[in-house]
Amino acid sequence: MRILLITDGIYPFVMGGMQKYAYYLGKFLSKAGVKVHLVHCAQDLAPGAEMARAEFQGFDGRYITFESLPFPAASKVPGHYISDNKLYSNAVLELVRDKLADFDLVYCQGFTAWAFIEAKEQGNLDIPVVSNLHGYEMYQRPPSLKGWLGQWLLRSATKRITLGSDAVVSYGGHINSILFGMGVPPENVVECPLGVEASWLVSAPSPTSDTHREFVFIGRDERRKGVHELTLALKALLKKSKADIKFHFIGPILEGHRLIDDRIIYHGAVHEEEKIKRILRGADVLVCPSYSEGMPTVIMEGMSSGLAIIATDVGAVNRQVHGNGWLLPAPDVNAIRHALEKAIELPTEQLDALKRVSLERVRDNFTWEDVISRKLKLLEEIAHRGN
Repeated sequence: MRILLITDGIYPFVMGGMQKYAYYLGKFLSKAGVKVHLVHCAQDLAPGAEMARAEFQGFDGRYITFESLPFPAASKVPGHYISDNKLYSNAVLELVRDKLADFDLVYCQGFTAWAFIEAKEQGNLDIPVVSNLHGYEMYQRPPSLKGWLGQWLLRSATKRITLGSDAVVSYGGHINSILFGMGVPPENVVECPLGVEASWLVSAPSPTSDTHREFVFIGRDERRKGVHELTLALKALLKKSKADIKFHFIGPILEGHRLIDDRIIYHGAVHEEEKIKRILRGADVLVCPSYSEGMPTVIMEGMSSGLAIIATDVGAVNRQVHGNGWLLPAPDVNAIRHALEKAIELPTEQLDALKRVSLERVRDNFTWEDVISRKLKLLEEIAHRGN
């Protein structure tokens, strides 16, 4: 199996859930003995610089090669995100055009499939194009009118790429409904969850205190992540309750959006994985009140750390959260506050049970070591279908 893997960024050069996904996909495909050529965007990166970094030491260098090119400079024209991605896709196609015969399929993350779909339609590409737009957030509930306008601008391009691909990746849950509603045939949906590296797994959840509860949120300070609603819910809860709790925020939360309370700790952006692990493993509940998601890596990491979960029922979150926490229908302030109160009031042994379910579910279903074998089988079927 030979895969051309294209992404608009890879961890640690670009930070984000999709970029972390590309990192792990390349890592575990190479460890499975799959030939991978990974193309990503980076500024002035010397050839071969990836494997010289400590983060890539777990990759099997016999099976993976890298190429990078700069992402186009952002335009100021409305809708520039789409045009910039199209330019990037065209540049990648030109970069790899002479290598295309070496691959069984091209796996495109985000909007990078654009030029490859056009090449296939023009008869200039004869290998399957698999696209992964992750959460299809542009078809989920927007947090505001501005968010709706942003989604509307993305929908046409999303539909073009989704329907033009030979296969599309889905994490399941509500994402399947979005794809089927768009007109994607079920046989073209490659359903497979994302995973978490086994090194994240704890042997057992940390014991829950009889009197103390610790919560954690990981994410950017943006409306889609539900930070505003979470902050309002916390403000109401802390004003009403004198409960012995701590709430950790990991991420670049703006000073003006922060609450002043000794029970809230703002860590800022944290890039050191070991520090994130320490915070998670000392907590009881991860909170992810997003308006839209795919299958959040942060929930996987929280479950791997033995945490119960409070999250909204978006994307494929319902595949992660059932019987191990509280699944909210929407990021409503009162719903978030009530879920926090339930977690605080829940008897210790019951919260311990939820935490064990989280850990067991990841261990049984969502480690990358297991996920990659399932994904590879599905990709092989797509590649053979194209022959």
